[in-house]
Amino acid sequence: MYKFFYKNPQEYEKEYEKRMNAPNVELLELKIRPYKSNAEFELYYIPTSKILNLVNDIEKNNSKLIEHTINLPEAATESLHKDIIVNELFSTNQIEGVKSSKQEIVHSMKEIKENPKKTVRFKSMLNSYLGILYEENDLPKEPKDIKRIYKMIAEEEVNENDKLDGDLFRQEVVKVVTSTDKIIHEGVTPHSKIIKYLQKLLNFLNTPNNIAPVIKVAISHYYMGYIHPFYDGNGRTSRFINSLYLDKEYDKLTAISLSRAIDNNKKTYYDMFDKTNSVMNKGELNYFIDNFLTFIKEGQKGLIEELLMKKAQLYHASQKIGNDNILNSLTENHRRIMFILAQIQYFSLEESTTVQELSIYLKVSHQTTRKLLNELIELEYIDKSGIRPALYKSIEGYF
Repeated sequence: MYKFFYKNPQEYEKEYEKRMNAPNVELLELKIRPYKSNAEFELYYIPTSKILNLVNDIEKNNSKLIEHTINLPEAATESLHKDIIVNELFSTNQIEGVKSSKQEIVHSMKEIKENPKKTVRFKSMLNSYLGILYEENDLPKEPKDIKRIYKMIAEEEVNENDKLDGDLFRQEVVKVVTSTDKIIHEGVTPHSKIIKYLQKLLNFLNTPNNIAPVIKVAISHYYMGYIHPFYDGNGRTSRFINSLYLDKEYDKLTAISLSRAIDNNKKTYYDMFDKTNSVMNKGELNYFIDNFLTFIKEGQKGLIEELLMKKAQLYHASQKIGNDNILNSLTENHRRIMFILAQIQYFSLEESTTVQELSIYLKVSHQTTRKLLNELIELEYIDKSGIRPALYKSIEGYF
């Protein structure tokens, strides 16, 4: 409707009535009041062929992701999962302007694995996303559950002056501004109304109906941004909730591949909120849904392309090992170590691993693993670096 207003203002009201009375219109019983407007609008969308095709494409891409990962070896699968989480956290931080590096997130993940009680940056956030991989997270049912997710995902990085001051959410008005400090939106107030609107949103998400779950996720992302229950951390919290719901319907890689696509299209991402919040748009969600589903599709597409390349590299590595006469004169475990190192090299942000990790993959003792590694070091197949822990990787250029 926003676009139609500027193209054909004379027919604008007639077009709005036509869309609201269309036989296939989805009226959502979720209300918005645009900034500086007394008018209240009910959110709606028209399930166009574009939206339905995007839903279909997401289903197809999800099947491809399952197909490409179902028979991956254990070390490759685990490395891939860690890599996806690191990229997702890095991207969601980038979108919100939280300074971090992939190396820092990788380091925190390793520290947590070695000592779960140790306090490191992004600990709660990492544990939450790891929970999606191991199905430890429940879907939110009440507003207090959204507050709990915020505490896990965002609170650690929120400035002291943006900490929450209400029983669950913010008490004061929050203004959303552009990079030039132009106010484009004001979050819902008072506190009681935030709770009421969030409960309506959760009821919408959790009640089965004829709306495709991925479309409901897109709508919820908009409405969470509209309510804006926190002074800071709304986007990170909302994207994690999106991942929780996507995980119930799709493969885990689809669930944890949203932020990177948004980070690559930040201008469009903010424009979606701006135009959908506008009084000229009258509550229509098509523009927002179109782009949000495109982000999911693009995230999947990027992962599929990466997987195809990594699997080709891994196949080459297995051929190299199989044709190596010296390795073939050694034991199966010597060859397995080299193949595990290839998996880590191609599927992880890191190229090295530890005796402890290798022992788990090999299902042998640390002592046996260390002996095998030392033999491969002597034969100049493996490089060792560092102490406590010592790190092992294949020699430069072997694969």
